[in-house]
Amino acid sequence: MNILEELNITRHEIDQLRYKLMDSIEYDFTERECEIVYKLSMYDLLTASETKTAVMLMAQKLGNIPVPTMEL
Repeated sequence: MNILEELNITRHEIDQLRYKLMDSIEYDFTERECEIVYKLSMYDLLTASETKTAVMLMAQKLGNIPVPTMEL
């Protein structure tokens, strides 16, 4: 049995989550996506950039930090 089967996560779910993490500027994750982030983090299966993005988005939500705007 591989680690994904043991964690009850499909490769498709991981691919979708990775895309969503790298494309997000505002926290918008389902309970299942949070569970997947937690499980992948527990086994160091996220890249440094994915982990940084997840932490920033969660801190933004928990700390009521406004979404950054693009001002030129």
